[in-house]
Parts: sequence; C-alpha cells; structure tokens
Amino acid sequence: MQKDWKRIGTNLYEVEWEITLRNHKKEAVTVEVIEPMPGDWEMLRSTHAHDKIQASTARFAVGVPKEGAATLAYRVRVRF
Repeated sequence: MQKDWKRIGTNLYEVEWEITLRNHKKEAVTVEVIEPMPGDWEMLRSTHAHDKIQASTARFAVGVPKEGAATLAYRVRVRF
C-alpha cells in the first residue's frame, strides 16, 4: 500500500510503501520481496535491508514468524 507521495523538485519524488506479509504455516519463513523501482532511485529508509539486484529492482528478504505477520516499509527517492 502506498503511504505517502511527495514531489520535492523538478522530476524528483519521494514515495513511501508498506507491505504486510502473512504466514499461516507452522514454521517461520523468509519471503523474498522483489520491488520495481522506476528511474534513478535511492532508498532513504527501510525496515529491512535491501539489495539493488538491477538498476530498476530492489530485493528484500523478510522473515515472517510462524502463524504471524511481518511488515516491510520503505521510503525511496526517485528521479525521472
């Protein structure tokens, strides 16, 4: 879910996202979240570490407890 969007300059934006992951299994799992990132981007903050696997893609590994949930939240600055 998109939580915030701001235009902070010519062709420069900040966007904040929040993703909730649920696990109904009897054991904890790690979920790989692949997020497309348009333009030239910079991660400003995130609840989980990320890897820049391509110029336009970020990957997060999010641990989700058994029969529980975890939230991935991040804010990114994008220049088009």
